[in-house]
Amino acid sequence: MMRFDSGFKMHKNYSKSPQISSGNPTLDELLGGVGYHKDLIYLIYGDIKKTTSILLTTSVIAQKSKDYGGFGEGVKVAWIDANNKFNPYTVSKFAVSQNLSPQNVLENILIARAFTFDQTVEILENRLSNLAQVKVVLISGITTLFPSYEKHNFEELLRAINGIKQLLSRTKPLIIITAPLNEFSNFRPKGGKILSHFGSVLVSVKDEERFVEYTLVQHPYMPEKRLLKWKPREPKKRPPLRNMTLESWLT
Repeated sequence: MMRFDSGFKMHKNYSKSPQISSGNPTLDELLGGVGYHKDLIYLIYGDIKKTTSILLTTSVIAQKSKDYGGFGEGVKVAWIDANNKFNPYTVSKFAVSQNLSPQNVLENILIARAFTFDQTVEILENRLSNLAQVKVVLISGITTLFPSYEKHNFEELLRAINGIKQLLSRTKPLIIITAPLNEFSNFRPKGGKILSHFGSVLVSVKDEERFVEYTLVQHPYMPEKRLLKWKPREPKKRPPLRNMTLESWLT
């Protein structure tokens, strides 16, 4: 039987849902200081380098124990890579900084790469729903390979989104999607209203000359907000890594 719930009750339910950090302090602050709520779908769009970095850190933090802000050790993370930007070396370095085993972290990330938009749709529509054990789904560049703004391509995008909805109806994982900025707009994601309306939370990330701009465009119970992360005038001097390879993190 369908019933009505108060807006305040919904707010309390959201506030009690599991939360994890994105690994990006500015983004966490933008999202209320704690990062992601498990019951919301996040669309982060804009600069590919910055949005990919967010997914890389999220894939690690999700695997921390619940006592340390993650979903639990051994949690499986699905990474659908339409940007071809997954970097195991970066993941390993960040895992070390979080006192996690790089090898275990990498083994728990299940990667599917797409090199055409048809492949992206195929993975999301037909293969994603089979990952019942996955707790976090990271979709990198869902419309990066979007060929053109013709009707049949939007229909394909709808098929991909329906595939994500199938997984949601079964296991309700945390879903974070990234997309490039629409080339004809300064504030909309590539993929149009179909993609924008699917996300519960929309965040725009722009990499400007002197700062990175994070804008909370849409949120079910937070107002629009903008934060700037200023870039240092001079690059920080970092100690040399002594030509470390990925294997050196895994030993």
